[in-house]
Amino acid sequence: MSTIEVSEEIRRNFHLFWDNYPEPVMLIYKDRTILEGNRVAQEQGYPTGLRCIDLGEKKHHAGCRANIALRDKTGVRDTAWYDFRSAFLDSYWIPLAGAEDFYVHFANDITKFAAEHLLPKEDCSGGCSSCTGHE
Repeated sequence: MSTIEVSEEIRRNFHLFWDNYPEPVMLIYKDRTILEGNRVAQEQGYPTGLRCIDLGEKKHHAGCRANIALRDKTGVRDTAWYDFRSAFLDSYWIPLAGAEDFYVHFANDITKFAAEHLLPKEDCSGGCSSCTGHE
């Protein structure tokens, strides 16, 4: 693996802007190497020096929009239900202006704000008062 050169200014600015963000945020190189993580990412054990696509199962990365963001040099947003997280995520891939080989990636869990039709249907035998199967 080759050495990825990232300036101390970029590293410092990443932490300046993202360390107080309430969700994990990563600074990632175009080859998917995680270079930095904000405080929440560090607390949750996101590893630096490894490629994000090598974490978890391959299917977990099916919704990745990094290639689009890097190709178009613009931020990309995607919202979707992720079974492995049991969450509806509002995800972003944002290339750095002037340093487009790097991008910031994060996802916000917005499950409690998502419209009901966006969430998976649970099997219900009518045992709860809030389900549509209840009479």
